[in-house]
Amino acid sequence: MFDVYKGKRILLYGGKERTKEETLKRLFQSTSDDWSKDFVQLTTTIHSLKKWEEKMEKLKFLTLSQFLKIFRLFQKELYEDLDYTETLELDTNKKLKEFSKGEKERILFLLQYQLKFQVYLFDEPFLHQNEKHMNLMLKLIDQRLKEGCVVLFWSKYQLEKMEEIISDVLIVTDTKIKFEPLSKVCHHNYSIVHLKGKNYKQLKLSIRNIILKDQTEDEIVFLYCGKFHELFSVLQTVELEDVSIRKQTLDEALMSMK
Repeated sequence: MFDVYKGKRILLYGGKERTKEETLKRLFQSTSDDWSKDFVQLTTTIHSLKKWEEKMEKLKFLTLSQFLKIFRLFQKELYEDLDYTETLELDTNKKLKEFSKGEKERILFLLQYQLKFQVYLFDEPFLHQNEKHMNLMLKLIDQRLKEGCVVLFWSKYQLEKMEEIISDVLIVTDTKIKFEPLSKVCHHNYSIVHLKGKNYKQLKLSIRNIILKDQTEDEIVFLYCGKFHELFSVLQTVELEDVSIRKQTLDEALMSMK
């Protein structure tokens, strides 16, 4: 297992087409470190959670308390004997069929969280969570981080939310395996700037902190990192046909790093 990953909230990114299982396999095959046990636990847990999700539907007449007792019987070797249901605001006397999507999501989170692993992978854990419940889950995750565990997140639908949560990104593609701090992948001050007009060339040397993305005779597109008022003050010095500025998304940043 990689020491550099410990204690951090990490987004595991394998691209739009690759599954989390394929991404983990690619990551595992790329390293000489001995974390085969962690790899097996992760892939087994991913498969197991799908089955437990199906069991939740089949056993929906049970209360959460009864369901968790069954889960513990099957996971007694790994199960941490601490009760987090109250922390996650889950009523153990309530029947499974009565839980909302958000509550069921927290139950699935709990099933994995209560197993004592060195590496965790949470797949879209906050899809139906409000800010309060997301923060409750993050507090528990931070407990694992303090214990020196590795916590990976997998997301295809919530990259905007992930940008607020994660500290680092682990990019695993066919051509690249790279571990980067989020601030380097997609700095919160980065914006995509589009300038059109013959006069843009007069501005080019005046604007600092840019990464050129595209350029033609009469327009330029670049990534800007800096304070907006400094950029605006420079733009006002020359008349242009068109100016547009928008924040670069994490999704765009990751796509550009393939």
